[in-house]
Amino acid sequence: MKHSLLHNLRSFFRLLGQHRFYTAVCVVGTAVTIAFVMVVVMVYDFRTADVAPETRRSRVLYNYGTQCMRPDGSNMWGYRALGPTAFHAFFDNLPGVDELTWHGGLSKAVCALPASSDRRSVMLRAVAANWFDFFRYRFVAGRPFTQAEYDAGRAAFEQADDEWRLVRNREDGVVRRFIVISERLARQLYGGAAEAVGKQLLLDFQEARVVGVVADVSSIFQTAYADVWEPFTLMNEDNLDPNLATAGLIGFRYAVLHLSPGTSAAAVRAEVDRRLAQLNSQGLEYILKDPKLYTHTEYTFFRDGNISAGLVYALLLVVLLVVPAVGISGLVHAQMQSRLGEIAIRKAYGASNANIIGHLFIESLGTTLIGGVLGYALSCVLVVAGGTWLFGTGGVELQGIVLGSDLLLRPSLFLAVLAACLVFNALSTLLPAWMAVHRSISYTLTGGE
Repeated sequence: MKHSLLHNLRSFFRLLGQHRFYTAVCVVGTAVTIAFVMVVVMVYDFRTADVAPETRRSRVLYNYGTQCMRPDGSNMWGYRALGPTAFHAFFDNLPGVDELTWHGGLSKAVCALPASSDRRSVMLRAVAANWFDFFRYRFVAGRPFTQAEYDAGRAAFEQADDEWRLVRNREDGVVRRFIVISERLARQLYGGAAEAVGKQLLLDFQEARVVGVVADVSSIFQTAYADVWEPFTLMNEDNLDPNLATAGLIGFRYAVLHLSPGTSAAAVRAEVDRRLAQLNSQGLEYILKDPKLYTHTEYTFFRDGNISAGLVYALLLVVLLVVPAVGISGLVHAQMQSRLGEIAIRKAYGASNANIIGHLFIESLGTTLIGGVLGYALSCVLVVAGGTWLFGTGGVELQGIVLGSDLLLRPSLFLAVLAACLVFNALSTLLPAWMAVHRSISYTLTGGE
């Protein structure tokens, strides 16, 4: 059996060598087609699939800003995050939402080890107490901050004596900043994740203690990504504008809502709009308008545009797949016409119709598989090499993107695209082959003359 397999492989590659131009065009055409289709599918899949740590993408809504202004339309704040008053008015006990969390957006911070002049720029995200329950981070060392550590952030500030500021950081030697950091940052600062737990660092020149280390999160995860996560209480929201100036309508809270099974995004939006109208009717100095609530796909693609991301990508796939495939199919069909004489000779020597068709199908299958493997490899190279350009949307500054095997190795996607190419190639091969073997030998040899 092993000898027979080797013999068949040698015969296959010998046949490919006899038709080098045809083979090269089919392999390259299939590879390029699969590569570009896979890149499109990968980008869409990476940005929308339920992948850790954002395992709830298909059932979440994001609040990403609300307009605030006086009732006469003056003194407009533009689209800003919610303050505590509006946040609780909109989302407390909201029907159809079974879990809620929030964050303060992504910002740059400076971190360094104590007594070190080596400062590093990191991406910092202030998060709610239940953040690490809502998302599925993998802790490689330590743990999330506790409720007590989260609440300690409220005592990190004191009333200032300076006239130009209201509050300042406490300087009594008690650490009130407890943070979680990424594995990459832990390696850079301490040499490893385990070594980082319990250690102190300076975050924006204020002492903080590391309580946990999570596996690196790629920046393609717009909401879950950061280098450092700190308790939202450390934003000192209660003592800062715009929260103070708008009586809590505008602040620093970006909500993430997980919808209950059977709940539609439209129903949640309608209830939030009803609560918005109720809040605005209370005669406050400021009113709110147009709270932005996006599904994950809306949040990721064409935000604020009335465009269906799924439809756009589907049309793009059709163009990228069908147009090259039709061209390759035409070439295969023309090449098959040139081999009608070969088919007639095989029939004359006793080859059965099934044997001839099977032989031609194996050739087509082989070139498609070779092109498919090359195309998949090329798509991975394109995604990794051009990650910042391909994923550079959504308000996150993308840099140093790391795409692990759990993102790149998606066999179902590859097999689906490969199957589509195989169907086109098979039809363009089998149809003329079937027509040829059912003609008389003399008719095939003379070309129907």
